[in-house]
Formats: sequence, structure tokens, C-alpha cells
Amino acid sequence: MTLVVLAAALYQGVSEVLLAIPSIRVWDYYRVGIDQRYIDSATLIMSIGLLALVICYLVTKPERAAATMSGQDTLMAARTIDWRIIALICAPLAVLTYTGRGYDSSLIAGPTTGYWTDLSSTFLTVLVALAAFGFLLRNGMRWFVLVLIVQSILLAAAGERTPLVIDAIQLLILLSQVGLRPTHRQLAATLALTIVAILGITGYRAVSGRTIYYSDSGLKQRVLAVGRGLYGLVHTSNVNDRNPGLVAQAADRLDGNAFAGGILQSMHFGHPAIGATPVGESVLIIVPRKIWPSKLTHSTELNPALTELQDFGLQRINFLPTLLGLYLGFIGPYKLIALLAILGILGGWGERWLFKRFSTVRLVVFASSIQAALAYEKGLPGMLAELRAAVVLAVAVKLIELTRGRNIKLPRRERAYHDGAVALPDQLSGQFDTTESRVS
Repeated sequence: MTLVVLAAALYQGVSEVLLAIPSIRVWDYYRVGIDQRYIDSATLIMSIGLLALVICYLVTKPERAAATMSGQDTLMAARTIDWRIIALICAPLAVLTYTGRGYDSSLIAGPTTGYWTDLSSTFLTVLVALAAFGFLLRNGMRWFVLVLIVQSILLAAAGERTPLVIDAIQLLILLSQVGLRPTHRQLAATLALTIVAILGITGYRAVSGRTIYYSDSGLKQRVLAVGRGLYGLVHTSNVNDRNPGLVAQAADRLDGNAFAGGILQSMHFGHPAIGATPVGESVLIIVPRKIWPSKLTHSTELNPALTELQDFGLQRINFLPTLLGLYLGFIGPYKLIALLAILGILGGWGERWLFKRFSTVRLVVFASSIQAALAYEKGLPGMLAELRAAVVLAVAVKLIELTRGRNIKLPRRERAYHDGAVALPDQLSGQFDTTESRVS
């Protein structure tokens, strides 16, 4: 829930501060035709909703559920989360992505999406992070920068900037849960690599668009495209009256208030709220196509943002509805605040269950929940869609534990380690403390 609150502060707070600067505000095409006073009112409503969410979350006292993790727990996690197996699963999803038939984070549900696109969108980013985590868990933090470079290359080649940030944060948090923390230099490398990859994608897309990412271009051409984009940014003059600067692009990309402001403006001029029924329908996006074959015929009902764009007459552009603003047009301000309060309670209960005790299954679910929280800009349906991976991964990890983990005995040196007699084996030495660490 902390990540949700931080994301809300970024999309609803920091972006609004930046867009208050006229030279930046002029580039925000989301706000064309929307009066600033309605955006201000919508921001206030969403801020009250966020406050209600946080208060109700804290009332559940999630901090009371703080599991302890032993060295044996970490060793079993290292055995279960086998980066080699995860990499083999990732490979076809990555290949499909680089041939233009796989991952595309801008699509949630619709008649144009294919089975492989859905599969890649659901699993690729979380599996890349888990593979990196599993490798470092087995081989140590001295490989951190190299692993991060590989992770950044694989994700940057998909052509989207958000997964780069999400997976970097996801990897750092997962490592912290097992007591592995990067040095200050490694953290600096993380920040630098992420920024370089983002700038490269931004620079290339500003000149050449997204065509290369929707075609069978291959990994090499996509990586070279990022390099060309970075080169173009470095060697192009910053003085350009026809294009926004990087700060303006960032503020525009993070504008999470324009969508709710446009809806509030339409409601002010007499457009009624749509009603609460579609709110429940929208969460059915989590149902897989295999279970619900006619799912794509209900693409409008499963996409509440598109429904609001049509009903309230907003621009047909890629607005950022966010968790706080998505349902404003359905249930109005007061019921929206009440809904967010309920979500705060559910989030608190979810964290109490997740951190009640430590296990590899719960660690994998936690990885998916990080990704879901950082999908904040998509709203509740998009966040729930990200959580679908948690179910499949949890089942897979549980099966591995039952068929492999319990049947394979620890080597003699590792058993001695658990008895406190000797140090860890060479491949794991120096990674884990013998004392219990706290999952927070």
C-alpha cells in the first residue's frame, strides 16, 4: 500500500506542481478543453479519497503481521526460484515481443489483443524480475550491476518505459526482503541505467514513433534504436520551440488529474453519473479467456475508462485514469471516497495475510503485488489484471515445493549451517545473515 500512496503522490501531486508552470502546462494535450478549476476540484476529491484509503488501511493494523525469515527459508527460496527455469519460460515471451506479437503494456482488453499478447503482458515483466532475483539469490550481489544491465536491455527492447522502472523497484524490494541490499554504488548504477534506458526510448520514439516496436524487428534492432534515441538526445539542441523538453514530457506523462477533471466538468454541465453496476463489471477483466471465451465481446464493459470517454465526450486519447479517479464518472465524488475507504481496508487485510508468515509462495505473490501497485495509473481493473500472474506463479511454486523442495535434502555443509556449525557453502557464502530478518 505504501507504493500505491507514493504513486498517487507522483501522479496527482508532483505532476500538478510541474504543470502549474506555464511553459510546461502548454505542452499537456490531456487538458485541452478542460477548465483548470474542474481539475483542481477533481484533485481535491481524489486527495480526500486517498486520505480515506490510508486511514482505513492503517485501522487494519497491517504492521502487526510481520513475519520473521530464517536462513533456511532463504535457502529454500533460492532453490525454488530457479532462475534457469524462469529464463526458459521467459524466452518465448521475449521472442514473441521482439517479433511484434507479444508484450504491449498499453493494452488491457480489446478485440485487437491476441492470446500471446495477453500472456506476455501478464507474465513477461514479473518473470524477468524473478529471474534476476533468483540469480542474485544464488550467486550473490557482486553480479548485481551485470544482472541489472541484462534486465534493462530485455525490457527496453519492448519499447515501454514504465516496466523499466517497475522491474528495478521490484528487484530492489525483493532483495531487501531476504536481507540482500545493494551498495550505494550499485544503487547509483540502478538509477543511471534506468534513466539512460528511458531517455533512449524517449529519444527514439520522439523522432521515429513506435513502429519498430509493433513489427518483427528483433532484439538487435530494438536495442540499437534505444542507442540511436539516446545519441539523438545528447547531440540535439535543447532549444526547440516545436517540441517539449524532457521535464515537460515527464509532467505530461504523469498527468493523473486531467481525466477526472474532464469528467467533473461534464457532470457540472448536467451529465449524470453512469451508475455503480459497471464498476463491478469492470473487475471481471481478471477472468482468463480460456474460462470466459466470449470475453472480448465485452471489451467496452471491461474498460471503464473507454466507457467514460464515450459517455462524457472527452478526447479519445490515452488518459491516465489512476486508481483514485477511474470511477468518478460512475458513482460520483462521495461514493468514490467510500469505495476508496473500502479498498484501504481490503489492502490492509491483504497485507496482514501476505506478511503473516514467510514462505516462497508468499514471496512470489508479493512480487506480483508490487507490480500491481505500480500499475496505479491504469486504475483498479489494470491493477487486478497484473495480479493474475500471482495466482499462476503461486500454484507453480507450491507444486515445485511439493515435488522438489521436500524431496531434495540439503547438502551436508548446508545442514551444518542450519545447525550453526559451519558457514554457508561457497556459492551462497556472504549473502545471508544467520540471524532472522524482519519482513516489513
